[in-house]
Amino acid sequence: MEKPSLSAAARRVAQLSEELRRWSRVYYNEGRQEVADALYDQRFAELEELERLFPMLRLADSPTRRVGAPPQSSFAAVSHFRPMLSLESRGDFGLVGDLLRRLADAGQPEAAILAQPKIDGLSIELVYENNLLRTASTRGDGVVGDDVTTNARVVGGIPHALEGLAPALVVVRGEVYMDRAGFLDLNRQLVAQGQDGFANPRNAAAGSLRQQDPFVTAGRPLRFFVFELVNADDLGLASDSDALRLLGQWGFPLTDDHLRLGRGAEFVRQAHADYLARRAELPFDIDGVALKVDDLALRGVLGQRSRTPRWAVAWKFPPRQEVTPVLDVVVQVGRTGKLTPVALLEPVDIGGVTVARATLHNFEEVARLDLRVGDLARMERAGDVIPRVAGVARQAPPERRGPAIVAPTHCPVCGATIVRDEGGVNHRCPNSLGCPAQQKAALRHFASRAAMDVEGLGGKNVEALWERGFLSDLPSLYALAARRDELAGLRGWGELSADNLLRAIAATKGAALDRFIFALGIPGVGQETAKLLAQRLGSLEALVAAADGWRKPAKDRPAGLYLDDIAGVGPKTAEDIQRFFQTPQTRQTALKLAELVGPTWAESPTPRAGAPLAGKTIVFTGRLEGLSRPQAKALAEAAGAKVAGQVSRSTDWLVLGENPGGKLGEARKLGVPTMTLAEFLTLAADRPAAV
Repeated sequence: MEKPSLSAAARRVAQLSEELRRWSRVYYNEGRQEVADALYDQRFAELEELERLFPMLRLADSPTRRVGAPPQSSFAAVSHFRPMLSLESRGDFGLVGDLLRRLADAGQPEAAILAQPKIDGLSIELVYENNLLRTASTRGDGVVGDDVTTNARVVGGIPHALEGLAPALVVVRGEVYMDRAGFLDLNRQLVAQGQDGFANPRNAAAGSLRQQDPFVTAGRPLRFFVFELVNADDLGLASDSDALRLLGQWGFPLTDDHLRLGRGAEFVRQAHADYLARRAELPFDIDGVALKVDDLALRGVLGQRSRTPRWAVAWKFPPRQEVTPVLDVVVQVGRTGKLTPVALLEPVDIGGVTVARATLHNFEEVARLDLRVGDLARMERAGDVIPRVAGVARQAPPERRGPAIVAPTHCPVCGATIVRDEGGVNHRCPNSLGCPAQQKAALRHFASRAAMDVEGLGGKNVEALWERGFLSDLPSLYALAARRDELAGLRGWGELSADNLLRAIAATKGAALDRFIFALGIPGVGQETAKLLAQRLGSLEALVAAADGWRKPAKDRPAGLYLDDIAGVGPKTAEDIQRFFQTPQTRQTALKLAELVGPTWAESPTPRAGAPLAGKTIVFTGRLEGLSRPQAKALAEAAGAKVAGQVSRSTDWLVLGENPGGKLGEARKLGVPTMTLAEFLTLAADRPAAV
């Protein structure tokens, strides 16, 4: 890579980080793979190289330092026993060669290696206490995951209780997957019920495990492939293979695929070749071979990086490929307004899956491929998950070849003028609140806990109410009260659910201005920027005026406060805000919402010196009777405290609500003191209390 300027590198790092975070969030939290593995790996490698060239640009939350994605707010958060790392993976022998060289450098060139199929499913951690399953959690961001304990209890291959005499604490990891036969049966059932089927077994497994209703999960053919006893070293075991055999004695299903051991490069090549040859015969989808040093002490010598172990790698399989004609290219508008060209293809079978469409990602990729209607496309299923156009196998004759494919100038859904990300490759519809393609995402964000906190309006209910015509845009939320009886009559609702939702919507009226600004979903405006804008401007109308006048010469704008006058709002954010309000439908929707909500702004009082919570770091856990999390956070901050999401050694207090989760155990382990919600409220009000 030719070394770019610092400013160009900073822009590219920001763009790559945003892309990689979004792709990880979609993959780990929504069970969808938005891009091919090869493209993800290419972008990841580019970011690593830029951070190597410019170490000052490597931030603490860089995707190169993280695993997975933050947990979803609809599930309780669970801290992992140890960080769940990700295997470094590639489709050639290079990584394996690196691993073998590390073994040689450690004086163990012939160390035993465990080869296992790399199943394409969902990794989870299981914690057993006194033989009983206590918690099950997804990978999440590698440190904290989603609590899926209830659903995990109905997954085949996960014992509710360990057999025999197991230690007091057993921590297990493995992959939840759906075999091909179960996947086909499930899709037949869904289609027969008038629902959309899943795209592939991994999506089906991820979607099934994350169901809010455990009875739905119980009806899905999920299986578990155990691959690690996490605390094996604490239990005095010498090797991974010994630990796996012990897990088999405790009730976890084991096969020959769990315990394939060998040494050296020839063993690894043979194992990879064997699994590649057996790929179609296996009952589940695999996309490579996981290779792990068996000796646990040697693993400790080799160590780990921030997101990957140095004692294990994954050697991935080459994608399956076929060729097929391109029938058309259409443009889809995504939930964030991103325009994505999609190739419509003559259906072709790739590895047992019929492919009739494939994303082209962006118009820069289309130009690079020089793909046009009529061409014969070379297709592959990257990682056996999503179809990808790998290139043009043969161009159509000139008289039958379509014109070059370029981005539209106007949104194909709402007609708004398309904009292109500065310095980026993506084209977007800026009509965030007015474009039908984006409105469901806008509703989910508006109702989210960090925004307006409309309890009972998660993604599933937004989808259901949208499909039934109850919701059509953000202002339609506030028309639901007039349809209360219809709402209560919906299947699965009832009067209690309807009334609870309507109360939660009514509670948003008079919300704090900073929460309202954040809830609008303005690109680049997070919670802190929203608070800054609220502090300096005091109303939505003032924010709109400040955006309108940004970059205008002083002589062309009336006296007042503008975005370029506000310290902390940079040019990129200011441009995003201005663009947001320049779109007529979005502007009208935002102002209409302001009328309906009536957001208010009052400066938080400065805590008195010596207030009991001043300077303290507190964490909340469990259900807080009578308080939403944002309300509790606001009370704590008004009393001078800092609110953190997870318990650590720097935590001063853990505030206990009803049914406290795993944070309580972590607090006990670290010696962090606890207080009840009543005690917290007393301290927040600055009244004497015995704590």
